[in-house]
Amino acid sequence: MNDFRLLFLINGLGIGNSTRCHAVMQRLHAKGVRIAVMTSGNGLWYFQGRPEVERIEEAEALHYGRGKKGLSVAKTLASTVRFTAILKNNARRVALLLDEFRPHAVVTDSEYTFLPLKRRRIPHIALNNSDVVVAAYRSYRNKPRSIAQQYRFVEQSDYLFHRLIPDLVISPTLDASIPELPGPFVRVGPIVRSGISSTPRVRSKPQIGVMLSGSVFGTPVALSRRSYPAKVLVIGRESLDDAEPPDGVRYLGKVRVNIDLIQDLDLAVVNGGFSAVSEFFAMRKPLVVVPVPNHAEQWINARTIGRLGVGLMADEDSLENTMVAALERFETLKGDYDRLPMPADGAEQAAAIIVERLESPVSLP
Repeated sequence: MNDFRLLFLINGLGIGNSTRCHAVMQRLHAKGVRIAVMTSGNGLWYFQGRPEVERIEEAEALHYGRGKKGLSVAKTLASTVRFTAILKNNARRVALLLDEFRPHAVVTDSEYTFLPLKRRRIPHIALNNSDVVVAAYRSYRNKPRSIAQQYRFVEQSDYLFHRLIPDLVISPTLDASIPELPGPFVRVGPIVRSGISSTPRVRSKPQIGVMLSGSVFGTPVALSRRSYPAKVLVIGRESLDDAEPPDGVRYLGKVRVNIDLIQDLDLAVVNGGFSAVSEFFAMRKPLVVVPVPNHAEQWINARTIGRLGVGLMADEDSLENTMVAALERFETLKGDYDRLPMPADGAEQAAAIIVERLESPVSLP
């Protein structure tokens, strides 16, 4: 294989974009591709020391505005001037890195710097499933009004951007029946890291993992029951105070290498980010999905898991009760996984698509 170089531009607000890109990097690295990363926030923490990455550069973070009830579209739109300044600053940083690293293509994930790529005629490949979000939103009924504004101003704009700007968009999905939409989108299976498998666990007392987002929008974890009919591991968070946690509950804090830990869970409680949902879906773990309030994509991911029969949707107030309800329905949720086909390895599919485009750049749309 030629000595191909790829630059990944990754939004580092949460961990999900980083784990998804890392899954693809693992397969690309095995194929001899050299990789550099520009990211921010949690992404910088996540990628430090990863053997697949030979260079890491920092970008300035873009993030949604926050209101009293979670994500605020109004505050996000009010930050347009600041966002524009951040985008210009990041474009300068990207331009310098492009000239130094000289990648054969750039892969973006929730990162919208593109002019330096266009000016240098560098192929632009995105990891993004906004087409899945838009198609699912159109098909699902009884949508809460609270997500309509974020869908209209953010998700539809994201779809329009990816329909028009990148040369190729690799779009992972849990549900192959969701209709395809126009654009340079290529559907693949869920993208998960190497080592994720559906190995069953046998134990007398189930083990629950509460693994909610590490971003500022992540659901608070304040478990109030005196005890639980399971062992509960709170991953990625510290205890909220110095009080003794409930019986059987452990707060583990941030865990950078967590695959062995999450493989050993029976039931997972996650926010509705696509990467976390995808990894537990690939492991065939029943889920409780707690969408970030007002977030259309996260609501859609939770709704999809519920429609497939392998998990329950909750909100911040009903988290504990839904967790107990999922334990009571555990065998039914596991059985519904048995009725679903094993998903394709979306990370391997994505890596193969990227390498094919590197080897035949004229085939880019």
